[in-house]
Amino acid sequence: MMGHSASVLFALAMMAAAADKEVPSLCHSQMAVGQKLEIQTADCVYRGELVDRTSGQCQLASSVDGTNFTPPRTVYLLGATAGRQARQMLVLMREVKVGMKMELGLGDLDENHRQITSEVKAIKLGG
Repeated sequence: MMGHSASVLFALAMMAAAADKEVPSLCHSQMAVGQKLEIQTADCVYRGELVDRTSGQCQLASSVDGTNFTPPRTVYLLGATAGRQARQMLVLMREVKVGMKMELGLGDLDENHRQITSEVKAIKLGG
């Protein structure tokens, strides 16, 4: 019983230490549902939490000034991209990475509702 309690306390301490941890990339399929995240691009800040780790569905609010945020909405984290190169576009699926742009699905996964952001400058994971 003592070993189990120590394990639980250690896990809780590690989660508290990881609060607002800056990371170079994230892969939503490896994150826990409910994981808080903040992604800063060159011209916007996205803040919210993961709803579905398989699809990358999140509830995200956005802000152009980092202070005043829109109400949260359904956004899908589709992948990281360097943007269009000639007539092709390389996308790292299910990943967001500093130094690359994000491809987002706004509201659903329909191709007509996809958006490419400006370059990701920082990613923070919260507790």
